[in-house]
Amino acid sequence: MVNFWLVAEGTDLTLIDTGLPRHWDQLCAGLEAIGRSVSDIAAVLITHAHADHLGLASRVQEASGASVWIHRADTELAAQPLKARTYARPQRPLLPYLLRHPAGLAAAAHMLRLGAAKTPPVTAPRHFTDAEQLDVPGRLIAVHVPGHTPGSTAFLLPCGTAAFTGDALVTHDKVAGHLGPCLICLAFTHDGDAAVQSLRHLASFSAEAVLPGHGEPCHDGLARTAQAAVEYGIH
Repeated sequence: MVNFWLVAEGTDLTLIDTGLPRHWDQLCAGLEAIGRSVSDIAAVLITHAHADHLGLASRVQEASGASVWIHRADTELAAQPLKARTYARPQRPLLPYLLRHPAGLAAAAHMLRLGAAKTPPVTAPRHFTDAEQLDVPGRLIAVHVPGHTPGSTAFLLPCGTAAFTGDALVTHDKVAGHLGPCLICLAFTHDGDAAVQSLRHLASFSAEAVLPGHGEPCHDGLARTAQAAVEYGIH
């Protein structure tokens, strides 16, 4: 339901998104399974400052000394993640979606159980500019894709093997009841028109795999996957 990803370069790691506060044990177990530990994380890249992507950022930073990177436009949201509707107000209310798709209630309850309402703030993060290649393990390239939030960003591996798309492009929206490439519904999206335009922008890049914030990885290529999401639209 919630994805976060690791990129390894030598002995150092970059963590892309951080899940929710109670994902800590899962993160540590995953690292142990590949012979690593939290102390190997040198950088944390946040695709956008919603609680389910920001949850462990401060804790990882405290444990490893990692730098935390986020787009400047999401700085205030990261500092007050429990006030998302103040800094990135969604276009539509949530209740109608939950009435149409009751399974969305289970998703919301799951997020709360994992600590969504207790997400620590991130203050004084490092910032990047659009198209910047970051000085982090993996040398990822930041692509600003506003819409879901003002600072929403995708990160591309320079070798073209993968794109980490956060919620700018997902493959499962449980609240809206859609499985397949899409945008997160307007109950969680700040600017739907900008989000669609960002999908078209993403489609101009090459990447073999799409690794989203929610849903399974997609291996149809970034351009084809983004185009499929454009055709589905936003609901």
